Amino acid sequence: MRIAIDAMGGDHAPDEIVRGALLYRASGGEAELILVGDPARLAGTDGISVVHAAEVVAMGEHPSTALRRRGDTSIGVATQLVKDGHADAVVSAGNTGATMAAALLVLGRIRGIDRPALCGMLPTTKGGPACLLDAGATMDATANNLLQYARMASRFMEKVHGLERPTVGLLNVGEEPEKGGRMQLEVHALLANATDIRFYGNVEGRDILRGTTDIVVTDGFTGNVVAKAMEGVLDVMTEGIRRDIFGGPLGTAAGLLAMPGIRTFRKHMDYEPYVSAPLLGVNGVSVVTHGRARARMMKLAIDVAERAVSSGLIGAIGSGAAAA
Repeated sequence: MRIAIDAMGGDHAPDEIVRGALLYRASGGEAELILVGDPARLAGTDGISVVHAAEVVAMGEHPSTALRRRGDTSIGVATQLVKDGHADAVVSAGNTGATMAAALLVLGRIRGIDRPALCGMLPTTKGGPACLLDAGATMDATANNLLQYARMASRFMEKVHGLERPTVGLLNVGEEPEKGGRMQLEVHALLANATDIRFYGNVEGRDILRGTTDIVVTDGFTGNVVAKAMEGVLDVMTEGIRRDIFGGPLGTAAGLLAMPGIRTFRKHMDYEPYVSAPLLGVNGVSVVTHGRARARMMKLAIDVAERAVSSGLIGAIGSGAAAA
C-alpha cells in the first residue's frame, strides 16, 4: 500500500508533517509513504520517497481557481498520484476546500453519489467517536443527499472504526418525528424507510457529544457551524479548567488530587484520534485532517487512510450506492 502525503499543507507544515510520517513508520505502519512538496524544505525524511511539487494552495485562496491555474500544487500532485495508480490514498492537513476540490476534479465521484460529504469526527462521553456529516463539503443539500450521507457514513463507521450496524440520527430541533421544516420531514421519512441503515430518529445538538447515535446527518452549512462551535467549546473548557480551576498554588494541589479524573476526562474528550476522515463520495481515498495537525495527529490521519484502503471503503460505498 502507498499513501501520498501533502507535506506542504497545514499550519505546521512541513516539519510536523514529516515528523508525523516518521512517527507512523516508527510505530510499525506498513504502508509506503510518499511526501509531496518542495524537496529543499523536506529535511530529515530518512529514506521516505519525495515527489516534487513547487506550489501550495494557501488557506485564503479560492481552491478550484488555484488548482486550475497551477498544476503543481502539493495537494494537486498528491491527488493525481492516486488517480494514476501510483498511490492508494492521499492525506492532507492543508486547505480543506482545496483537498475537496482536488478530489472532485481529479478523482471524481463514485457512481450513484450526487454530492460528496465530509465527516466531522467528534469525541463523545461514551468513549468512542460520533460522525457528524456533512461538515462542510456541500452547503446546499436535498433530502436525497442526506439519505446518501447516512449510507456512506454507515459504511465508513463500519469499515474504518469497526462499528457493526452504526446508528444514524437526523439533526433536528426536537426528537419528535413531526419536528423540523419541510426538508427535515422529508429526510426523516426517507431514513425511516431505508432498510440498509439503522435509523434512530431525530437527535438534538446536545445529543452529539453524548454519543446518542454513532452518526448524525445534516446539511453542510449547519454541520460546519455545529462542528466548529463544539470544537471551540471543548478548547475553552480545557483551557478554563487548566487556568481557572487548577491555576495557582491551591489549584496545583487540587490538581494533583484530581489527576486520575482529569486524565479520564482528557482521554474521553481527546479528538485527535478521530478528527481525520476521508471525504466520502469521491472515487478514491482522500483523508482530510485538521489544519493545526502536528506529528501525532498526522500519524493518526495516515492510520485512517491505511484502514480505509485495506477495508475496501470505496468499494463498499459504491456497492451500497448501486444497490440503493
